[in-house]
This record gives sequence, structure tokens and C-alpha cells, in this order.
Amino acid sequence: MNPADILLMSRATPPAPNAPLIDASWQRSTEYGLSPEHPLHLDIASRSLLSERLEANARLMSFAQPVMEHLHRQLVQSSSLVLLADRDGLVLRTVGDGDFVDRAQRVALAPGAHWREAVMGTNAIGTAAHEQRTVAVYGEQHYLERNRFLTCIATPIHAPTGGMLGILDLSSDNRVTLPHAQALLTTTAEMIEHRLIESLDAGHLIVRFSPHAEILGTPIEGIALFDDAGRMIGCNRRARALLGLGNGQALPDFNTCFQRDWRRLANLVDASASAPVPLRNTPAPGLIGRLQWRRPPSPAARHTPPKPDRRSGFDILDHGDPRMQLAIRRARRIAGHDIPLLIQGETGSGKELFARAFHAEGPRSDAPFVAVNCAAIPPTLIESELFGYAAGAFTGAKAKGATGRLQDADGGTLFLDEIGDMPLPLQAVLLRVLETRRVTPLGSSHETPIDIALVCASHRPLHTLVADGRFRADLLFRLNGLSVTLPALRERTDFDRFLDNLLTEAAEGRAIRLSDAVRGQLRSYPWPGNVRQLKNALRVMVALLDEADTVIEPAHLPEDLVAAMADAPAIVAEAEDLRSCEQRLVRACLQRHGGNISAAARELGITRTTLYRKLRQDDDTTNNATSGQPT
Repeated sequence: MNPADILLMSRATPPAPNAPLIDASWQRSTEYGLSPEHPLHLDIASRSLLSERLEANARLMSFAQPVMEHLHRQLVQSSSLVLLADRDGLVLRTVGDGDFVDRAQRVALAPGAHWREAVMGTNAIGTAAHEQRTVAVYGEQHYLERNRFLTCIATPIHAPTGGMLGILDLSSDNRVTLPHAQALLTTTAEMIEHRLIESLDAGHLIVRFSPHAEILGTPIEGIALFDDAGRMIGCNRRARALLGLGNGQALPDFNTCFQRDWRRLANLVDASASAPVPLRNTPAPGLIGRLQWRRPPSPAARHTPPKPDRRSGFDILDHGDPRMQLAIRRARRIAGHDIPLLIQGETGSGKELFARAFHAEGPRSDAPFVAVNCAAIPPTLIESELFGYAAGAFTGAKAKGATGRLQDADGGTLFLDEIGDMPLPLQAVLLRVLETRRVTPLGSSHETPIDIALVCASHRPLHTLVADGRFRADLLFRLNGLSVTLPALRERTDFDRFLDNLLTEAAEGRAIRLSDAVRGQLRSYPWPGNVRQLKNALRVMVALLDEADTVIEPAHLPEDLVAAMADAPAIVAEAEDLRSCEQRLVRACLQRHGGNISAAARELGITRTTLYRKLRQDDDTTNNATSGQPT
């Protein structure tokens, strides 16, 4: 029987292992109030929402786009479309061509469309998001009748810490051989995860392992990162499978993974440089691997951690922008004092780089810098991740318990990124720890004293979250010792010098420069993803250069950036509209309070200085409009 016959049978009679999953999804679709025969009510994201999601997922997309294109080339004879959605089921990118793309767009298989079950019923993207595992939905298994010409397979893309970053989907009109396509899709997702974990700046030791030596160095090897205390800080799905870890399970340490003594690791690392070494003999199958120091770890006596390079502190962040210089100058004044630093700024504006520079220039520079992204850790794990846990505190806990990130930062700096995403109950626990400087691990009554410098960051104004009831006011008062706001990339007056610095970093020793045309395009683009987006774009441009080329031309710009630049005027116009609306709001509030600046500032939830600045901006806009000058 040929694959086409098998595919036709699968539409009428789904494979038995898939039936319970599809049945459960149909039941949920009914409970959402959907009906199979009803017309499709599309849920399409606004331009601003899509831009926000693209910005938030810029790093994922930079790694996923070339791999998606590679997958589509493997299926060039089939009528298919490769899609990337975020973890909520919002389509971010598509790769495909031909008649099938037109048919797919008619059912909203296109960027900006929501494919969660509550909107589209049973479908591969939405059901994979709900189940958090690979899902195939064959023709008639789709809940909505208009989607039943599709056969779709979707698989999650996992973060190194185990959460779900997004969803990779392959949709076709049933001409593709499904087992082959599913294997390709899974391997493609693993390649993306592989690239993501290799790109992490954190981690002192990288371990690549497998039961078979020939697998090492391929996208299907297990890969894990460990910090200088032997704690795993990230791994891919192959590593989880080989180590028997559930997707929501806390990450173990090196000794638990491989039954090896972390303190005696130096010789093992040196041996693996020439040939793979045994890592674990039991349980079967055994594991072999290669180990490589990324930075010298403290447990190995003959590997002494280098002194931080003082030039890697604030100096490399200062390229002449007055707002950045002010933030640096104020942060330097509190280094060494027990004053928390709160860094505000748009996503991708360099908040973690600023925090690391603050640590590097202070008296704790030789002690640990521990970064925790509160938005990236699953809510069920964040408490044990921060505070540690005692033996037997929960199912899957290590027999000896584990220290938390706060204790790891003892003597050094703790950086809590996206602090606004910390669950409310945990905020109360954190407040108590900051007040008492003592940590109580989960499931324990024993308190451990800690000595940390605290740096927090958020892309959202925390006072707004307080007003919405999503952040504790008393915790904000405790965190807000000194607050600095980093300028967005589009606002920086030192853009050209900063751009050249980032290009030098991306070129990795090659003498590469930008053509005048490219420099002008980069300078005029508003960069919604800020520094992170620019760094990713430069890395792609350098990669697209031939070995002999030294000048980046417009042809080397990433396709998604070219498309975004074409939309930039509309985005700028939308921003201007928002600015005008804000100015009208400020003026109305001030008029309502009879010109009382203090009263108006209190109602708006901003400082008097900020209100004065907004009023000056309003006056400048009015004066420029009157004089005919551009604002």
C-alpha cells in the first residue's frame, strides 16, 4: 500500500493512539462554544500586538527562520507550509510557496492569526499548545469543517529551562508522507533548541552526550549547560530524555546526572578533548560525551577564574548618549552601597548588560553574578528555583535537596529580570527575604543567612502593575532604591558609534564595514526589538557575506528586517498618534486640576519631573508645527 492510500485511510479512521487526544480536544472545542459548521470568526492580532509578539520572540525567530527554510526545501515536492507560532498559538512566521499558501491564507494560516483551540477548535498548533507535546491532526479530525482539507503536525520548541518557547508547525493538503514529515519536523525543532542553548551566554561547562559516539556533534545529541557550582542551568529535549527528566521537573546537578564527582572534573574535561569519555555506565544504555569549559570553574583547583576586565564594565556601554551616561553615572555612585538598583527599559534595550556592568565595577566583582529571568521559569518551579528546597519537598526532588539561586548569589549580585512577572504569592516571600536577609528553602524550617546586592529589571513600569493589583507596593518600595531608565535604541544619540561597536563584535575579527545605504537604513529603522534585535540582524548579515566580501550591502539584510522596514512608516505614524493621545490626556488632567502640577502628576501616576518633561515635549511639538519644522 502506498503512502497516499495510507493517508486517505488516516483521514477516515485516525490512528488509535491519537483518538483520545483528539476526542478530548473536540470536547474542549464544544465547551468553548464553537460549532463545526459555523463560519470561521477570525482572531487576527493588530499591527501593534503582532509587533510586540515579534519583538518578544526576536531571539527565537532569528534561530528558527533559517532552519524553517531548510525544512521547507526538504519538502519542496509537497504542497506544504512551515509555520512558527508563539506559545499562545499566535502565528509569527510562515515559509512556503505555491497554490497551497493561497489556500492556507484563506483559513488564516498566516502571521498574526490566533490558532489556539478557543478560536480554531481542534488543530495541531492549538492542541499542541494545550498538550505541550507533538500533535498531528489529520483532515477530518479538525473541529472546524473549513479546516478539514489540512493535515497538520505541530511540536513545541522548548526553552533550555524546560518551558515552552513556541510551536513549530507543518501544514499540508495531505500530499506529504506524514511519518517522514513528522520526523523532519521533530528534528527541525531540536535543531532550533540546539542553537538556542549553544547561544546562551551563561554556563561554565557544556556537556554533549549520547549513548553512541557517532551522534556527538549532531543536532540530535544531548546537550546540557552547568554553572561553576555544578548546577544544570539548561538542556535540550534529547538530554531530558536520556537523563529521564520530565519537562516540568527541576534540573539536577552534574553529580546526579552522570554519577561523577564535579570537584574532580578537570582531568575528565581534558581527556574528552581528544576522544569521547564515559559519563555514566548505568542505567543502560550508558552515556558517553565531550566536555568543554566555557569559563574556568571555581571547583577545579588548576582552573583559576580570571579577574573581571574593568573595561568590560560600564565603559563598553558608554558611546556618548546623554541618557545612558546619566544612568551609568548614577549607578556608579551606589556601587558598594546596600542600595537596590531597579533598571527600567523596553524589551531588548540591554538591561542585563547594564546589570552585569554594575556588578563588574563594584566591590563584589569577584563574587557570583546570578541572573534569574522571572518570566522564563514556569510558575510551579520559580519558588524552588529561587529559594531551594529540602530533601523530599516534592515529587521529583533530589534526595539531598538543593540550594536556590539566592544562596548561589551569596556574597555577590542577584539579578531578577522581568521582576514584574513574579507571581504575587512569591512576592511576599521575596519581600521577607529582602527584609531579613535569610532564606528558608521550600519544605524546610531552617533559615540560612545571605549577603547579596540586588538588581531588578522590568520592561513595564512597576507602579502601573501596582495600580493594577499585580505587584505589591511594599515590595516596589523595597526594590526601588535607585531607578534608572535605559533609552530605547531608536532614541539613542550615539547610534552610529554603538552600531560600529556591535558590528565589530559580530564580525569576530573580520574587517567588515557597512555600506552607506545599509547604514542609512539601519539608522532610520525604529528597532522595536532594540539592541537584541539589532545584534541578531548584524549576526545574520555577517553570516550572509561571502568569505572574500568585506562590505555589507542591502542584499545582505535579512528578509524579515526588509519587510519590517517597509512597514516602518506605518509604525512610526501609529506611534505619533499615541504620542498625540498622551499629550491630550496630560493637558486635560492638568486643566482638571487647575494647573496644579503635583495633583496632576499624582493622578497620572508619574513624577512631577516626568510631567514637566511631557509638557515641554508638547510645547516643542506645537512650536515645530507652527514653524513648519518636523517634530
